[in-house]
Amino acid sequence: MAMTPDGEAELEKIRSVRGYTLPLHDALAELNPEFLRRYGNLASFTLFGEAEGRALDLKTRYLVLVGVTTAVKGDREGGEWAAVRAVQNGATWDEVYEAAFMAALPAGIPAFEAFCKTMKEMKEGKGWVDQKVPD
Repeated sequence: MAMTPDGEAELEKIRSVRGYTLPLHDALAELNPEFLRRYGNLASFTLFGEAEGRALDLKTRYLVLVGVTTAVKGDREGGEWAAVRAVQNGATWDEVYEAAFMAALPAGIPAFEAFCKTMKEMKEGKGWVDQKVPD
């Protein structure tokens, strides 16, 4: 399936907000750029919107996402970027791991084990998301 100019434009908008795109963005850009535009606007506002008027600051939002992505077991890319964004916004790695561990209560220890494996591989340079991993 060839990507249309509208699909390319939507990918570029997401890249400018996030600094990267995920495979789901590429798939939606090819499938239906309008789906990507609507998803991208919602996700960008929810994840990256200004803190003013919001109950959660960016650090807390990303820590919540670490827990959620751990619990859903299957969003490896989301776990990687949420962990890195949490640290970039003031979280410690201990806080990131604790947020993931909180997910073990509803999702089970295997979910936390998968998160730990993902973090180990990401810190070894084998992450799925192309990003710089803070120390």
